[in-house]
Amino acid sequence: MLSRWEDFVDGLRDDAGVLAKSELKDLLACAKTDSVTFVRDQALELEKHLNELAAGAITKDEFEVLARDTKRLTEMEALKMSVAAKASAQRLVDGIGNLIINGLLRLI
Repeated sequence: MLSRWEDFVDGLRDDAGVLAKSELKDLLACAKTDSVTFVRDQALELEKHLNELAAGAITKDEFEVLARDTKRLTEMEALKMSVAAKASAQRLVDGIGNLIINGLLRLI
């Protein structure tokens, strides 16, 4: 069963191919099961905010601030992590930047 945010994302019209919807879903699914607790926690927070956006509980601008905060916090935390953990954190950072900030937010 799809979550509210997945239904919301699937319903966005994306004629230009700005948002790779399946990649966004895969990013969060993988991050939520990552071996690094910090990465899992950030993915859950991001999913929570996506659900709030989909429900209209927060605005696009509020969501953008939260997504950028998550990206920055993950970048800072990655500096302290081991090499393997850094790779997980960097995947999340890249995904937030590419799929959410440069993709999803352009469509809303």
